[in-house]
Amino acid sequence: MPAPDFSTFFSTASGPDRQPYDYQSRLAAEPCQSRLISIPTGLGKTAAVVLAWLWNRVGHPQADHRNQWPRRLVYCLPMRTLVEQTRDEAKKWLEAHGLLWDGKEPHTGKVGLHILMGGEDADPWDLYPEEDAILIGTQDMLLSRTLNRGYGMSRYRWPMHFGLLNNDCLWVLDETQLMGVGVETSAQLDGFRHLAKWLQYGPCQTWWMSATLEDARLATVDHPMPTNGWPKLMLSDEEKASGRPFALINAKKQLCAASLKLSASNKSGYARQLATYIHKLHREGTLTLVILNRVARAREVYEALTTPEKKGKQSLPPLVDSARVALIHSRFRPVDRDRHTRLLFGEGDRIVIATQAVEAGVDVSARLLISELAPWSSLVQRIGRCNRRADQDDAAVQWIDFELKNDKDDLALPYTKAELDKARAALQSLTDASPQSLSGVRVEGEKIIRPVIRRRDLLDLFDTTPDLCGQDLDISRYIRDGEDSDVQFFWRDFSSDAPAVAEPQPQRSELCRVSIGDASKFLKGDKASAWHWNALDKKWESSKVVRPGGVYLLHVSSGGYADALGWTGDSKTKPTAHPPALSMSPEGYPDDYSTFARYDLSYQQHVDGVIQRADAIVRALCMKESDQELLRLAALWHDAGKAHRVFQKMLCGEEEPAILRAKSALKVTSCDRYGFRHELASALAFLIASPVDTPQRDLAAYIIAAHHGKVRLSIRSLPGEKGDGTAPARLFTRGIWDGDALPPVPGLTAQSMVLDLSVMLMGEGQLGRSWLARMISLRDELGPFTLAYLESLLRSADMRTSAAEATEEAVGERQA
Repeated sequence: MPAPDFSTFFSTASGPDRQPYDYQSRLAAEPCQSRLISIPTGLGKTAAVVLAWLWNRVGHPQADHRNQWPRRLVYCLPMRTLVEQTRDEAKKWLEAHGLLWDGKEPHTGKVGLHILMGGEDADPWDLYPEEDAILIGTQDMLLSRTLNRGYGMSRYRWPMHFGLLNNDCLWVLDETQLMGVGVETSAQLDGFRHLAKWLQYGPCQTWWMSATLEDARLATVDHPMPTNGWPKLMLSDEEKASGRPFALINAKKQLCAASLKLSASNKSGYARQLATYIHKLHREGTLTLVILNRVARAREVYEALTTPEKKGKQSLPPLVDSARVALIHSRFRPVDRDRHTRLLFGEGDRIVIATQAVEAGVDVSARLLISELAPWSSLVQRIGRCNRRADQDDAAVQWIDFELKNDKDDLALPYTKAELDKARAALQSLTDASPQSLSGVRVEGEKIIRPVIRRRDLLDLFDTTPDLCGQDLDISRYIRDGEDSDVQFFWRDFSSDAPAVAEPQPQRSELCRVSIGDASKFLKGDKASAWHWNALDKKWESSKVVRPGGVYLLHVSSGGYADALGWTGDSKTKPTAHPPALSMSPEGYPDDYSTFARYDLSYQQHVDGVIQRADAIVRALCMKESDQELLRLAALWHDAGKAHRVFQKMLCGEEEPAILRAKSALKVTSCDRYGFRHELASALAFLIASPVDTPQRDLAAYIIAAHHGKVRLSIRSLPGEKGDGTAPARLFTRGIWDGDALPPVPGLTAQSMVLDLSVMLMGEGQLGRSWLARMISLRDELGPFTLAYLESLLRSADMRTSAAEATEEAVGERQA
């Protein structure tokens, strides 16, 4: 919705009494370019970046100006707690302008708002590449997608997210001081997009944002520092000297050490001692925020506050009513975390026991903050949660010291003794913790050597075919620092010894993040078993070894989780099972859910619909004419392989039906040949029928083959796949046998074609270069981002067409 100026646009979104700060107006007025944003906490950085993008992309009065800004805003956060908060703020701003998309097609002129946090019930944002959208997620979910190994999602959709998140996006990485190696990875990706010239479809810039920014970390091998440094946005001297920024920067917070310490001698009784201490210092009607370094300690303190204490035969009442106490950490299922989150962001009298999950970005303002000793950068962020709005005269911060025996004392974990020693020295020199006081303290951080993803690594990740053992390249070292890698668990109450093939896929509300170390330790015993989905063999497999980013199913009897406490790692605590509302089982390699859509549709009807939608997407994206012709050609051929007799028999029960079918109402879900992929047959037919001088011939063949995400860079035979038993030398792959006849295809060929699989061999065959050689040439010539982006466009057109064909209205029209 166009507005006359940014100030009016900002006030409409935030409220009539709110005017943008000068730095917010400057950000909205400057060109979109990669930059650093270093602004003190509490001064509206989230509003600055979201509304600057929204104004320039949607609200600017000059339509030509809007195309200078990317159509997707990708907001990346270090922890899950911040995602919902950012989502709620963005939703409020979109609704104020009447711009929030309601989830119905089409949504041109509106803005989609989507969460990327794992699970298979997420909004299908990737089906609308031409539309404006705000995408919010954690660094695990977002960065894994930019590396073509999306955590918590179908592997066959990886390339879509890979292509769309590396083109036509404005990336905002918030609270970078908590992201570890994610910062270096984001810098390398920015370098790949620009210096490597892998970016061809829309601008793709990055904003790194933090109150304590280390810009030297952005200088990586493929992202060198510019001669004059990176563009940086900071408060001006005038802003710091008056008004609201001045009040927030100078908000007083009395600082002192707590009278309680943590040591080896008192660690067994520490939780009860701290609970008593909190109860003594808490002032009724206010917020007391306690931040601890370990999830286990947070749970123990929460229980000490809210459960009765036993003294002999006597049971004393709890120190605090549990309705006034929240437990905040990253090891909850969303369905169980909601009560605690509502209390955290509520009003009035409450005590919040938390971990690093509230360390940065969480918009709460405590009167009293109690924090365990932590590295200096973390303490600065934690202190920012106290008197955040400069409206409390008696705000106080207390820090709990550690008595450590040596450098290897595990009480310091997840930090090091050296980090804590430096932070202690800095704290001991201060009595006030206002942002102004803290800004004068310089503490040198620990020098960490982190792995840096290189071009060759990313090129290797372009191939999504698992190895012969069904494994994938591990990207965890590029997502989070060493021991920070997570897996996701969900619990079900299935009746047999193992989950059935039809066990539904996990929904977002069921998933609980667990550190890979805790998960591995939990599964070592005999009481717990985990299953992961094997997409190639289409079954749940028992697993005692977990991989970063993996999603694993546990029986509720295995325990390890309590609804009120989150992840415990204790088999004695049992979660409540939450069966999903949806009943679709996870996708296997042989599956094609959009084909068995419970309705009949002719081949020609479906192809015509996909061509129309592909044309509409390309026009909306203002792509060049050659791209329009390319996508139209790929759409024309994408389902030609469905004419194969094996596929038609599976689809409608006969090898040569009177009308070639694209969709079937039958409930058959398997084929005479394991893993038959009609899209490979389509690509082979295209290469046979198209002249060698057809423009972008290999690229069209790739897009045709890749439109289900299962045939891409390589086409070797799959483990367990069988060929023609009567002719052992006959080539076979993905259910296709060399020499198979493809019947005539309406609108394409009047004669049958013989499918030639010589392209799966090294060297040159009757069709020319091998498939792998062609695809590698395309990848290296166009770049992986471009190739994935183009395949995503046809996939979007195909999937949206199938969804539209399945509506009751469309089925009714066909039947009539």
